[in-house]
Amino acid sequence: MSKNQSDAESKSEGKISRRDFLKYAGATGVVLGLSSLPFSKALAANRTNNTQTSLIPPTSKSKQTPFASTPHTFNLDAAAPQFSNAAGMQTIANADNFPILSTWAMSVFLVRLKKGGVLEPHWHPNAAELGYCISGRAEMTIYPSNVDADSFTVNTFTIDPGEIVFVPQGFMHNIENISNQETKFVIAYNNERPTTIGISGSVGSMPNRVMDRTFGIKPPNTFFNGFNKNSPKDTVIGSKPASIIEPGFSIPKIPNSYKFNIEGIPPKVQTLGGTVALANTNSFPILNGGSLALFSLIMKPNGIREPHWHPNASELGYVLGGTARLIVLSPGGSVDTFEVGPGEVYFIPTGFFHYIENLDSINNMHFAIFFSSDIPADIGISGMLSAYSNNVLGACLRTLISFLD
Repeated sequence: MSKNQSDAESKSEGKISRRDFLKYAGATGVVLGLSSLPFSKALAANRTNNTQTSLIPPTSKSKQTPFASTPHTFNLDAAAPQFSNAAGMQTIANADNFPILSTWAMSVFLVRLKKGGVLEPHWHPNAAELGYCISGRAEMTIYPSNVDADSFTVNTFTIDPGEIVFVPQGFMHNIENISNQETKFVIAYNNERPTTIGISGSVGSMPNRVMDRTFGIKPPNTFFNGFNKNSPKDTVIGSKPASIIEPGFSIPKIPNSYKFNIEGIPPKVQTLGGTVALANTNSFPILNGGSLALFSLIMKPNGIREPHWHPNASELGYVLGGTARLIVLSPGGSVDTFEVGPGEVYFIPTGFFHYIENLDSINNMHFAIFFSSDIPADIGISGMLSAYSNNVLGACLRTLISFLD
């Protein structure tokens, strides 16, 4: 009997040859990055409606979800902000109020600035940050260290929706709303409890005589008395006087090496199931060594991101639009099934097995997904299964050897 005849008989009996399995899997070994994933598997389109999950309609986040509460999600948009005033607000999800982040070196802030609002110049002593502009328009200044005096530059540039910005650990920076609407950022950090020192608190913590002598003011006077009333407490968010607010549209876009237009580049992955645009060290070199990256994931209606894991990075996703279901397998056999919607974040620790499914049969799903590595790696189930022999798979999966003969 020929091999072709054997393959045909196997198919007629509901079996599949290993050769065809490898062809369907589309992989020749362990997959180590989204950029090298088989496109047909990285984001698979759900072409039929004969599975249980595809028959379940997307749930509105205002209605009761069919799943129990999960430690993997946090409703960032709906949570009470830790700081709020007339100029804006800041909401924090860190290891203190989102316990799963403990020990995993990631956290996330949501910053909203009203017209004329300014997130004061500040720095993070223990963390770098990677921010995604959701709406509005901003201007930002990053004041770097002087480690290289020959190339020292103060960086001032604009940030528009769909652009991201990276700030290395300890660099002074701010965000200024230059639009006529609210400006909104989601910002990830490579520390589960990032700390912050602002310009107002730092100036206010120093004695007036120290500040006078620093700036060469002689004789000593009361010039610095009005700065933050000698208080080490930061202003956090301030507001510019209405008389000096200029229309944001009058400021041209300003390029800079610290920002990257992730929604303006061709997606690295493009399939029937969706697209992935990558911001890692290869496409956004300033990330090198910063332990952060971001993928913009758009899933088409009923699209499925194949089951996979990241061996070198945790994953923190913010939902920009749509409703998705995730299943996460933790070490020890705990399986968590949950849904996320706009304004929510989910967190998956390094190496945990998971998948994502767009529950909507009409609309796209859009994620901004942050990783705790500047080059996050990826291993998908299609490539993994194709790497092992029938005997190994049969011994472990029991029934597969009768299917793959």
